[in-house]
Amino acid sequence: MRAPRPRVAVALVLVAGLLLRLALALVLFPGQGLSSDLGLFQSWAETLARVGPGSFYASSASANYPPGYMYVLWLVGVLGGTVGNALGVSSAQGTLLLLKLPAIAADLAIAWLLYRAATRWFGGWAGVVAAALYLFVPVTWYDSALWGQVDAVGTLLMLAAVLLLIDGWSEPAAAVAALSLLVKPQDGVVLVVLIPILVRRHLLRAGSGPVPRPGAILSRLDRRIGSRMTTFLADQGSARLGTSAIAFAIALLLPVLPFDVDAFAPAALAGVPVIGQAAGLIGLYVSAGGQFSVLTANAYNLWALVGPHPLASAIGSATGSWTPDSLAVLAGLPAVLVGAGALALVGLLVAGGLLLRDDRLAIVLGFALAAFAFYALPTRVHERYLFAFFAPAALLASGIAAPALGYLAVGVANAVNIHAVLAAPLSIGRGFGIARGGGFDGSGAGAGPGAFGGFGGAGGVPGPGFAGAGGVPGGGAFGGGGSPVDASSIHLPLAQLARSEPVVIAVALAQEAAFAVLLAAWLAVAFVPVVRPRLAAWRATAIRDAAASGGLPRS
Repeated sequence: MRAPRPRVAVALVLVAGLLLRLALALVLFPGQGLSSDLGLFQSWAETLARVGPGSFYASSASANYPPGYMYVLWLVGVLGGTVGNALGVSSAQGTLLLLKLPAIAADLAIAWLLYRAATRWFGGWAGVVAAALYLFVPVTWYDSALWGQVDAVGTLLMLAAVLLLIDGWSEPAAAVAALSLLVKPQDGVVLVVLIPILVRRHLLRAGSGPVPRPGAILSRLDRRIGSRMTTFLADQGSARLGTSAIAFAIALLLPVLPFDVDAFAPAALAGVPVIGQAAGLIGLYVSAGGQFSVLTANAYNLWALVGPHPLASAIGSATGSWTPDSLAVLAGLPAVLVGAGALALVGLLVAGGLLLRDDRLAIVLGFALAAFAFYALPTRVHERYLFAFFAPAALLASGIAAPALGYLAVGVANAVNIHAVLAAPLSIGRGFGIARGGGFDGSGAGAGPGAFGGFGGAGGVPGPGFAGAGGVPGGGAFGGGGSPVDASSIHLPLAQLARSEPVVIAVALAQEAAFAVLLAAWLAVAFVPVVRPRLAAWRATAIRDAAASGGLPRS
């Protein structure tokens, strides 16, 4: 009997990954997930379908995502009525059923890209392994099919940008990286890889990068325009750095223009075309970055072990609370600065290493390290912020058993962290705002339709949901024009075990140990090949000089 070919095997892997996710999302837990996130997405989708992008942020005070993913939610909101009619349910129910599908589709697209890349680099079966590792590590299907989050969408764009960069497509890589920033601000981690590679290839060592080879379609187009594309791609000089910056700026700003994101801009700039949108986008990023000023927003990293009442002991308590990251932890410095400094240091190590070498191993490993560092080092981190690591790490683990086992171990550990937050409603987190004008404790009057009253806020009671003034109390309901059909909280077993102090400590230490191993691997890959010859040359020079001066006998 003939062994299955890699293409057949990867098709089976993709189908199995899809069926697993559809079974979880639509059969076992339809309309369920983290009710607050699903409820927000549902509300935003319906608002976009009703008022369009031009009045979206003014009509949805809870909206704190940049416009990129809003295009997806806009489509979901428009299709919700059609799906509802087809299934004989309301448009709100139709929208709710569609919410998890974009992230599931992104999971499959990531797996396909991993298969294609690993197949080209290491062979067909390595591609199958990379796709299977990503699709079946628990973190990925927990995030998309159970939780209902959209981290896979931004990760897909970041991975695509990195793969384009490896092949020398500077401008497309810059444009796709810009699009990833419009999904979530934390996807800006890809810039730690993009910028130094472009600087090296087009400025410091112009021409050192690969010249991309157009495929069949682009080659035909190139012939029609007199091979101008080939000529342009062959020029690896500083002009390409400028064209990459232009591509980045266009891809970042063009999708923003239809939205009223200038609501986040200073009043003096809000009405200025383009500039108002650009300033508003920056204002939105700043606002999002300051929403959770705590040591850790449920991430099981080292910050979960710090403070008078660390997350490790607080998350399983009915009266536990987050610790502000203004806490002094090192020489009087607040934790927020210590974490930011550690992240900046690793970012510099990654960028510095990529200025020295820009082969595919360095780029993929550097991206994996930067993604992991964003989870392991700074304060204010959520449990899902490690998600982006699992795409490039699948490439690194696809051909060797030891990294594959490490990949699975980290995936299980992070899944325990996600399970702790998702499996049952949490009481921890009260008192920290998440929307304009409102907070978890109900402070603030809100800023328009849909503003949160919060946990225990006006019109609400402590529980998993949010209720704003005029909204339905508790239970995940949203005030100010919320949906008549709301997402419900998912309930999974072993929530308290995942929140127990020994488990939190073990997971935090295991993940930080994995980060340390990854950092050591990066130092070995990026700097040892450069430093070792120089040390040998320095030693040889020292011996020669000493011998010449009579300090050492000549051999």
